[in-house]
Amino acid sequence: MMEEMEFRGRSVKKALQIAAKTLGVDADDLQYDVLSFGSTGIFGLAGVKKARIKVKSIPTESSWDASDGNDLDEKEVSDAVEKAQEADRAEELTLNEAEKVGKAVLRRMVDAISSESTIKVNKSGKQLRMSIEGGQSGILIGKRGQTLEAMQLIVDKAVRRLNGNDTRVKIDVEGYLEKKKAGLVNSAERLARKVVSKGRPASIGYLNAQDRRIVHLALKNDRKVNTKSVGEGAVRKLMIYPRKKTKKQI
Repeated sequence: MMEEMEFRGRSVKKALQIAAKTLGVDADDLQYDVLSFGSTGIFGLAGVKKARIKVKSIPTESSWDASDGNDLDEKEVSDAVEKAQEADRAEELTLNEAEKVGKAVLRRMVDAISSESTIKVNKSGKQLRMSIEGGQSGILIGKRGQTLEAMQLIVDKAVRRLNGNDTRVKIDVEGYLEKKKAGLVNSAERLARKVVSKGRPASIGYLNAQDRRIVHLALKNDRKVNTKSVGEGAVRKLMIYPRKKTKKQI
């Protein structure tokens, strides 16, 4: 019987991955207890505590003998169900902690701009959708959505520090993102028609990576144009090109 070993990580999942790599087995094969789910301070600058697990045993070759395949007793089934339920509870606790941290970080930034604003949070799978309502929405959004984009980046970093890459964060102000998406799609389709009519490429102004993706998807099925991102960094832009006509089209 192996000696119980303790492992630590930014989250229970990360600690389990470290344990599996150290012991040279699959994470699913480990039997373990969660000692601590860990915690983080605002922005991860203070009060950070790593998650801790205690690995109790790993399966041996004999324990997986084919002759034992149908001999699971009631206690083994019960233990397996309990372990699965514990994993579900651990995931839920981690998501709740991510919500708490994300909302606290966002609240501090919003209060510095518009303290009368409210924040609503909806959880869907492993995604946190945070909606800012009321107050000075124009200032919270900023020119071309740059203030909102900056808040999104900071909250996402804080949550990822706590929960690895499992939780996705989406922040919006008064439905701005949906309106912006609709505007981008309309602009892209209008410019695409112009490109086809003039027979020469054109570019769309300042777009971040997410905006460029929206345009790419909007014109993905348009057989008359192609889209391509060109340039680097802040000067990166999206170009729309007319497709060359094939012999069948001529």
